[in-house]
Amino acid sequence: MGLKRAGRIGTVGALVAGTLGAAIVLTPASASADSAWECYGTQVKRCATVWWDETTDTYQARAKITDAAGGGNFSVKVTNVKLQRFNGSGWVTVKSKQDYDGWFATTDSAATAKIDPCKWPTNSFGVVATFSWKGASSGEKTWRPDMGWAHACN
Repeated sequence: MGLKRAGRIGTVGALVAGTLGAAIVLTPASASADSAWECYGTQVKRCATVWWDETTDTYQARAKITDAAGGGNFSVKVTNVKLQRFNGSGWVTVKSKQDYDGWFATTDSAATAKIDPCKWPTNSFGVVATFSWKGASSGEKTWRPDMGWAHACN
């Protein structure tokens, strides 16, 4: 992913990143960008991202869970996906998707509705979701990537 240096916005982004203790991805409104998944886990891979749709210039939270090949043969589901914004003092949920569509043999995914990030031009955005698996062992984890996303609005 190539990102442009954005002067003051880049400086503000660096300050916010330092404050949050997290990486921030700055997506300029005029640039083409891909949204990268942040993942963890080996037998059950849990991934989340704030997805930028460059066609509509909007953000949405996405989460997915996959039973990894050669793993423990788990059934999986992802629920309660939230797109949140950091307003300087805490995380505020902007959109959420419960997604109680059941268990899946290999993979499940869910996404929130899209929002215009320029409604909150000084905020960074994050995603949090609940991941569940069952098989030889079972588990559930609510997880947020250590990453923030910001948008350079025109």
